[in-house]
Amino acid sequence: MAESFDIAIGRCESVSDDEVVVELDTAMVSRLVPGHPWHRSGTSKLKLAINLCSALRPPQAGRETFLNRDAIMKNPSGRFDLLGDGQYAAVRLKALAANTDPQPPMPTTKSSWTERAPRRRSSRG
Repeated sequence: MAESFDIAIGRCESVSDDEVVVELDTAMVSRLVPGHPWHRSGTSKLKLAINLCSALRPPQAGRETFLNRDAIMKNPSGRFDLLGDGQYAAVRLKALAANTDPQPPMPTTKSSWTERAPRRRSSRG
């Protein structure tokens, strides 16, 4: 089983006992609304349950917000304000974890020293 990790989504605006409000990074907005024209980071806001946040890096107002990827992969809902005008709509959050599947690096074969090309000596003189 793969080890869980956190996903950074934007700056925390506020934290309450059960909810977090985040000013989303533009990359996260594009995951929730693919193809939507670019907005300045922090315009769009997301309200979500505090239990979706990282246990290692709990939310703090004014700091980057990290979500637990495993919790997000269960496709919980949140409330999304695209234009920052206070009009929130329900949204599924699994898209925030799109393309974050941990992939180990591909193994590479190293050639032995006998298979390497000879080095050229520089001519100084």
